[in-house]
Amino acid sequence: MNVLFINAAFRDGSRTLRLAEYYLQKHHAGDAVTRLELGANPPAPLDAPRLREYNAAVASRGFSGEMFDCARQFAQADVILIAAPFWNFGLPAVLSAYLELVCSQGVSFDIDEKGSYVSLCRAKKLVFFTTAGGYIPEPNCAFGFIRQLCGAFFGISDVRCFSAEGLDIAGMDVEAALERTCRSMDCGESK
Repeated sequence: MNVLFINAAFRDGSRTLRLAEYYLQKHHAGDAVTRLELGANPPAPLDAPRLREYNAAVASRGFSGEMFDCARQFAQADVILIAAPFWNFGLPAVLSAYLELVCSQGVSFDIDEKGSYVSLCRAKKLVFFTTAGGYIPEPNCAFGFIRQLCGAFFGISDVRCFSAEGLDIAGMDVEAALERTCRSMDCGESK
């Protein structure tokens, strides 16, 4: 199984990364795992010159450039895992820049003659890991965005979120909260 692990949880001692690593060991030991470390190798956002280059490539269906590497890799994965802390009611900017490149018409999705989105992705499962110092409000905007992309563009039907929250609240037993989340990954999970 080809697992793509997108890590946007790069703070030293990241609790979010800890959750994702637990899941990887528990459910994907022995699988081929490609790790994208967005903190060490952040994708460049689509500024004005890059957007012109991107639009020209999409119009000509010329997807060989490096800016389409993320989308090609994403589309070829069997399972996708994303680790991202809950920041400012959303996603870290580096993950947003990455997803902007993944959403490439003609690589990860296309549009048919009726105007409907058609997935070009192999994955049928995406697992999102997040942690928050406070409580994550409902609806969870970050996970909602990920789930919407999966449903609309990528045809990924099994989209899950594992989170631990309230971790910076005075008196919180952080270890117990993380352990509860890890135990929840053991219930009913399979490859």
